[in-house]
Amino acid sequence: MPRSTHATSIDTGETSWLAGPAGRWLCAVVMAWAAVCPEAQAQTTLRYGGDAAFAPFESLTADGQAEGFQVDLMRAVGRELGMEVSISLQAWPATVEAFKAGRVDVIAMVETTERRAYAHFLKGHAAPNFAVYLPQGRPVPRALQDLQGSRIAVLDHEPMRESLSKWLSGISGPFIRTPDALSALQAVQLGFADMALLPRSYADPVVASGAVPGLVAGLTNLRLQTYSLAVVRDNDALRQRLQGALDRLEANGTLAALRGRWLNDEPASAEQLAMERDLEQQRHWIWRIAVGGSLLLLLAAYALRQRGRAVTTERARRKEAERSLRRSEELLERTFLRNPEPMLVVDHASGVVQDANPAVAALLGLPEGQVVGQPLRALAHHIGMDNLKRMARAIDLDGLLDALAVTVTRADGQRRACLISADKMHVGDLTIVLCIVRDVTERMAQDPVFRQGYQALQEMSEQARSDAPDTVPPSDPGEERVREFTRAVAHDLRAPLLAIQGFMGLMRERMEQGHTDEALEYSEQVNKATRRMNSMIEALCNLSQIDQEAIQRRDIDMRALAQDTWTLVRSGDTERTIEIRFDPLPNALGDPDLVAQVWQNVLHNAWKYTARVAVARIRVDSFQEEQRTWYRVTDNGDGFDMAHARHLFQPFRRMHPASKFEGSGIGLSMVQRIVRHHGGEVRVRSQLGVGTVAEFTLDPQH
Repeated sequence: MPRSTHATSIDTGETSWLAGPAGRWLCAVVMAWAAVCPEAQAQTTLRYGGDAAFAPFESLTADGQAEGFQVDLMRAVGRELGMEVSISLQAWPATVEAFKAGRVDVIAMVETTERRAYAHFLKGHAAPNFAVYLPQGRPVPRALQDLQGSRIAVLDHEPMRESLSKWLSGISGPFIRTPDALSALQAVQLGFADMALLPRSYADPVVASGAVPGLVAGLTNLRLQTYSLAVVRDNDALRQRLQGALDRLEANGTLAALRGRWLNDEPASAEQLAMERDLEQQRHWIWRIAVGGSLLLLLAAYALRQRGRAVTTERARRKEAERSLRRSEELLERTFLRNPEPMLVVDHASGVVQDANPAVAALLGLPEGQVVGQPLRALAHHIGMDNLKRMARAIDLDGLLDALAVTVTRADGQRRACLISADKMHVGDLTIVLCIVRDVTERMAQDPVFRQGYQALQEMSEQARSDAPDTVPPSDPGEERVREFTRAVAHDLRAPLLAIQGFMGLMRERMEQGHTDEALEYSEQVNKATRRMNSMIEALCNLSQIDQEAIQRRDIDMRALAQDTWTLVRSGDTERTIEIRFDPLPNALGDPDLVAQVWQNVLHNAWKYTARVAVARIRVDSFQEEQRTWYRVTDNGDGFDMAHARHLFQPFRRMHPASKFEGSGIGLSMVQRIVRHHGGEVRVRSQLGVGTVAEFTLDPQH
């Protein structure tokens, strides 16, 4: 880097002494100071390094010229600082190596924990677009929550790993990690993944090239990462100068103009290019037919061709419907047989066990043949005749049973603590009872509160009179935790199972009648019901694990976290008119990953429940109450009836029907669990047609 040395003149009236030893010593000191002091150096050239293939941010043209958003931005920064800018674009690993070696002054990249070890980042100034890529014809997700339960191909890079941990921790995936965009898209094309979540800068050129035909992009405006300039860690002076230049470019509109020029210029999709090629081929085809034959021949040929296509299409659709039916039958079998929870289907009239998954035999220590086809009373040795009678009485009176504490005795004499739930359902002309058994032996050993509640429920069962159902409400927190846990596992999971069985019957009926279109629609409904059940199971597992881990408390910029979360929440639907206001928020002490989930749930609720309002208004602010800091989110959405508020924080208990607002029903349960794990409190109040106020504090009560 060029440097300049400034001569220093001292006017003493006598200058001849500079030629002596004292003068030479003073000159040496001044020159040494100029060599080591950063303020004395005059840097005239700024060396920028970037990625040669990261359009539209930065890339090389066919003739080797650098272009893109970052290239124009660095030139504008150079003009702002009065410096020459030298731009070098090469393969990204080579650029990073040059930066670490000091051959490059500035680079632009996503800030991560690993990169902070060798780089000092400026404030973020742009965000790369992400998109979801999936086979043509598949339902396109409308929000990140729709990715739940799908196999998602992602890049195995550090920025993506941190984005998954921060923003997608509530989505179970599974995530399939791939080395590059082409591998991720090929995984979708070959059926190893349902969709790919990739930066458009990497994926769009691959799709446009035709290397992975049949894939389309959805959710094209996702912002999961922030792009920032970075300098080496010991060059804070340059960092401050660059930040000042960026602030001025932002204020005078230059930065906004560059974003508008480069980052809103979406490349043509593969589907658009294919349509253009097809149209061009069709024009040539029509021209050749018109020249070589008459209009009558053309119409006849066209009619025959269309008829052939219709026959071929109908045959293909019928085969697809048959395959979907087989897949759905296999899916139902796997859902029931491979479920880790013991499940039994009992005929209500005869009391005979019609079906049981292998988990039942494993729990009882019996061969599977000794369970299916046997009357339920044959299991009295393992469950207890009194418990069987109480189950039958509850089913006859109420149609369901929640949280019956039972000690199950295995065939080898081992005793297991279990919770049994049951529900009476109608499937066709049959009335069956679905029983789900939850082995909580290990859970009791790990959770003292849960163990206390289980023992209280067991004592209530033993003291209950045999001629009357147990109506004593639980008063102990542990009892409520046990009932809530069992209700969520059993009572709410039966709805997707029943939906699967119902749609399977409708599929068979439509197939027999030749209605392949309707059969395919029912196949999709089966898949949705199965994905919902899997999502419920995954959500329950996440919910039950929250308070089992120690909190890693750190200082959190709550306003920045709330704003980042809001950007993510509304990235799936940017066309709505939403007025949102973020007041200054005090920092908080807490686990950043867990608190991010709190913000994501409360802000997503505000976004979701204002969807039917012409102009949605949301405000995020805070207040002090009894020496505790409360954070508040207010919206003017649909609201709900506070008469049902007692179910607000129970898993899968929704205040609105699923047909009106989508969702898993687990969000506020997770919020309450996280906030209580911090020692805090969460409150929600609402009014139908007016809106909702959700507020929480992480501070313990004094």
